[in-house]
This record gives sequence, C-alpha cells and structure tokens, in this order.
Amino acid sequence: MRAARRLGGFRFWSIVPFLAVTLIFGVYPFLRVIQMAFGSVNLRGGGMTFEFRGLQNFERAFSDELFRHSVVISFVFVVASTVLSVVFGTALAILTDRATKLQNLARNVLVWPAIIAPVVVSVLWVLILNPQIGVLNTILEAMGAPEQGWLGDGVGAMAAIIAVDVWHWTPLVYLLVYSALKSIDSEVLEASSVDGANRSQTTWHIVIPMLRPALIAATALRVVMGVKVFDEMYLLTRGGPGDSTTIISLLIRGIVFDSVDLGYGSAVSLVTIALVVILALLIVGARALLKRRTS
Repeated sequence: MRAARRLGGFRFWSIVPFLAVTLIFGVYPFLRVIQMAFGSVNLRGGGMTFEFRGLQNFERAFSDELFRHSVVISFVFVVASTVLSVVFGTALAILTDRATKLQNLARNVLVWPAIIAPVVVSVLWVLILNPQIGVLNTILEAMGAPEQGWLGDGVGAMAAIIAVDVWHWTPLVYLLVYSALKSIDSEVLEASSVDGANRSQTTWHIVIPMLRPALIAATALRVVMGVKVFDEMYLLTRGGPGDSTTIISLLIRGIVFDSVDLGYGSAVSLVTIALVVILALLIVGARALLKRRTS
C-alpha cells in the first residue's frame, strides 16, 4: 500500500517540471501574443507599452492585400510540397521494401537529407541554383542549352523552394511509411498472392489501403511543417523576387522585426494558427470518415 502511494507520488512529481516549462515557455508567451493581437504595442525606453484597439488588427489583416497574397502563396507551397513528398516518400518506401539487394544502403542514403540542418541545405541549394556557379546551369551549358535564372523570376523561385523542401523532408515521409509497411502482416500479402493478385494489384488494393493511417499522419505532419517553414525560404529567396515567394512565416517576420509592428504581427500569427487548426480538423475529419467507411 505504501509502495503504491510512493509510486503515485513519483508519477505526479515527475511531470511537474514538464508542466512548469510548458506553462512558462509555451502558455504564457501564447497568452501574450493573444493580448498583443488586440492592441498597439510600442517599445519605449527599454519597456513595452500596450494600447487596446479591439479588432482593428484583425480587420487590417483581412483587408491587407499582401496578407491575402501570402495565404495563397503558402497554400500553393503547402499543397505542392505535401503532395509531392507523400507521393515520393511512399513510392520510395515500397520500392525499398521490394529491393532484394542493397536495401540497407538505400535506406541509409535516402534518409540522410532529413538530418541536415536547414542552413546547410540552403547553402547546398544556393550552390546548385546559382546562375553563375550553380551545377544546374553548368549542366545546361554543357548540353548547349541557355542558362536559367532559377531564383530570378517568380515561377522559378516558387518551383525551387518547393523542390528544396520536398528534397529535404521526403525522407521523413519515407521513414513513416516504411515503418508502417514493415508492420503489415506478411500472411495478408501471401494470401493475396495465392488468390492470383500480381504485385501491382497487391500494392494498390492491399498495401496502400493498409498504409492509410500512416499516409494521413504523414500528410498532417507535412502540412504543419509547410505552414511554419522559414529557414530555407528566407535564406534562398527572402520572399522574392518581389513578393512572389512571401509565405506567411516570412510575412510575419517582416512585420515583427522590420516594421516592429508587434500588434499586427500577433494578429496575423493568430489568424495563421486558426487556418492551421481548420486544416488539421479537416484532415482528422477525413481520417474519421475513411475509418468509418473501412469498418
């Protein structure tokens, strides 16, 4: 009895440090952001003054053309990078699982982009895309094709940051799907083979449906990562040329650090969080609907 009581006390006190850290560095800053979103914040004499303005910052956000443009740009980026990384990650997982040779080598090589720091990834891709010294233009020149300014126009810059993000984070999707693939009961696959199904039919009608929970989880993870992506885009394009790649995180950085408009930046941040929550609810709803249909 006394041992059980001690164990209960240990379980309670073991989570206290985590709760304290979460409240201090998570909940409190978020409450401050909510407060600042409803007012004008000024930095004077090393201190911060707050003046309540009601919903003015939110009204400004919804009438701000650059904010609406950033939402559209972010939507295009998130959809493209998520779809491509999930498709490529799933295809690589299935191909690796079927490989009879060099399977371990393929697993290690495919994973390594995900462990590189975003700053290093940006430097690598600047060296690849640079119009003067970049590898891509060197290859084009060797083939007699004209050089391209990959980051110099809006469409090329958008395609470039999507490609970099897909290259960087497809390995994460690959790991999630490959782990789920390994957990599939081999007897199920053998049964489909006995029934006369070929590999393509087994993959499409057996494997992919059984991977659905992992694919939905990977999609939700990539959506969240796509919305909050910052490092690579800032280092590669800084939102340019013009505002063609100004995703929401770059817009918020400019509002908060360049314009020092903390109230408006907080309002834009809250609207962004609301959009992410809506997206997450849609994904959870789709997962519940698929689960109900499957059962």
